[in-house]
Amino acid sequence: MTTSTRRGPGRPSLTERRKEDTRTEVSRVAARLFTDRGYDATTVEDIAAASGMALRTFYRYFRAKEETIAPLLAAGTRDWVDRLADADASLGLVDALLTSYRASVRHARTPDGLDEDQLRALLRLVGGHSALRAVWLNVYRDTEDSLRPAIAARVGASPDDLDVQLAAGTVNTAVRIAMERWAAGESSVRSADEAVGRALRAVATGGLLAA
Repeated sequence: MTTSTRRGPGRPSLTERRKEDTRTEVSRVAARLFTDRGYDATTVEDIAAASGMALRTFYRYFRAKEETIAPLLAAGTRDWVDRLADADASLGLVDALLTSYRASVRHARTPDGLDEDQLRALLRLVGGHSALRAVWLNVYRDTEDSLRPAIAARVGASPDDLDVQLAAGTVNTAVRIAMERWAAGESSVRSADEAVGRALRAVATGGLLAA
């Protein structure tokens, strides 16, 4: 009799996790090259060499150099949504969003992540290159899709409810704009999480966000 080991529903395989780890490592390398040398001055060959892989291997993971920033940016937003799902049930939606975001920011400041200066420099590059900005906007589009079920679960509604969709879209846009303004050097905020906190409080004027 033979037995087989099954993965839990939604749990990635070891191969998938290794592939994601490789993508994230290349993303860190690319982000540092972009911020140190400049986006235009960095080639796919540079990224592959600094990542210790052949050019052909690079193209197994990414189609173009601008796509390399996606895993690093997506990791932060994914961690935020995961923490929102686990946030204290007694917190109102805005407080839960802000608490989970701040925890995610602290988590990102590990040796494997980007510090605030590096993140600010990367987001400034995003604002100046249409290809990078397209990637940035795609990350936030995916984040909005993830926020809907997380918000719905907290308020006992369906992810397809209009109020849930509006809340997810409003929160997602507020965070993106706050990050862009912080990266651009808005003088009234000292940190990324402070910028996001102000933005979330600014939109908490009605509907689910006031709960």
